[in-house]
Amino acid sequence: HNLAMALATFRRIGTSPRLAASRTLLQRGIWGVAESDADPLTIPLEIDSPTPLFTGTTPTKVTTLANGLKIASSDMVSPCTTVGIYVDGGSAQETVGGTAHMLQHLAFKSSEGRSAVAMVRTMEGLGAVATATSSRENIVFQVDCLKDSVPAALEMLAETTLAPKLLPWEVEEQKTAISIELEEFNQNHQALVQELAHPAAFGKSAPLGKPLMCPPKSLASLTPEVISTYVSQQMTPDKMVVTAAGYDHDELVSKVTEIFGGLPAGTPAPAQPSPYTGGETRLSTDDDITHFALAFKGCSWKDSSLVPTCVLNTMMGGGASFSAGGPGKGMYTRLYQNILNRYGYVQAASVFNAFYNDAGIFGVYGAAPADGMGELTAVICDELKKMTSSISDVELARAKNQLKSSLLMNLESRAILFEDIGRQVLTYGARTPPEELVAQIEAVTAADLNSVAVEMLKSPPAVVVYGDTTSVPRYDIIAQQFA
Repeated sequence: HNLAMALATFRRIGTSPRLAASRTLLQRGIWGVAESDADPLTIPLEIDSPTPLFTGTTPTKVTTLANGLKIASSDMVSPCTTVGIYVDGGSAQETVGGTAHMLQHLAFKSSEGRSAVAMVRTMEGLGAVATATSSRENIVFQVDCLKDSVPAALEMLAETTLAPKLLPWEVEEQKTAISIELEEFNQNHQALVQELAHPAAFGKSAPLGKPLMCPPKSLASLTPEVISTYVSQQMTPDKMVVTAAGYDHDELVSKVTEIFGGLPAGTPAPAQPSPYTGGETRLSTDDDITHFALAFKGCSWKDSSLVPTCVLNTMMGGGASFSAGGPGKGMYTRLYQNILNRYGYVQAASVFNAFYNDAGIFGVYGAAPADGMGELTAVICDELKKMTSSISDVELARAKNQLKSSLLMNLESRAILFEDIGRQVLTYGARTPPEELVAQIEAVTAADLNSVAVEMLKSPPAVVVYGDTTSVPRYDIIAQQFA
């Protein structure tokens, strides 16, 4: 019975005028032409594509005010902005060790314009996040916020850089925070050994040999007066770049000029070079694992061998004995294939680089039980020497592709774009477009890498040992491997 009703319904629908018209339309084709005469669907329609409202990240624009302050920005598709200030300062320009590190901790605390509580309330009201970092040659203050909050963020950035209150109790509070941070840092042995490579490479008294983090013995010397003197020396317009990622440049220039345009120009201080010397630092501990770094004279940010050095760094690669994740983790780099995959006792083997305005270091970090350090040291020396010889087309292409993808993928991040703009403009006065950097990477040859390695290994080594210091050969024996 039900089947008979369904069939009757189907017949009524099948003979309805509306369905018949639909069939006719389909038979004639959508454009009123029989299907047999229509173009195949594989041929694209000849219609203009709509113009996109926004094409992506805009080219970086740089404006310099009369007082020397630089303003650099790129707009991008984002409802938010990362805005901040790059300062040409850091531990290399300290007279009292740890001043830049302390200033980082005092960022966005009390200023002449508002209290620390008012600063936090304003930030939270805007939904903004404020951070500060310090390195050997830079201090960075940045705020992540909605685009319409940028003017308010710039006002707070001006207060924290130009008019910090430096209240004694806030300074003392941050000394406690720094002490805790130092304890945590000392547990990160890889970072600690790479930090100790700097005084070994440049000497403890050289600007780049000074400690990046505040030494415990310097905490008592960090008074508000000392910090205030440092602020007045470093926070001058000629040493600052106001940077934004995700904001219109003309609007940024207008706001920055209004807030910073009246500042008097500073007096440029003479550069303090840090010539590479080589040397060693050994710290004896009772740890089960010994940590070792072997470094050589690298290149500076302004050196013509910068890009080949970066490709060489990528080719050497390395990491820890355990690496979570799948393909793309650098398992085909030389240090992974030739050390970590062959010597099961090795805990870590990785390359590290540090670039500065007039110097740099390039080295390899390794970690293993004390009874294996002699062999690990020899293997690391051997891998460094192999950089001067045959490099296959496959590993060169792989290293260049990994470097290009890392560069371009990172620049999709607003925070990384902000960092790239600020660092480049502070160093070079302009920003090299990513496509130009990619072309420079493409142009690197195996001979370029060999040349960089040969020149590098001519310098005296910088050696760091943390752990069982007797398990690593003497400095002169290591240096003889490269003579």
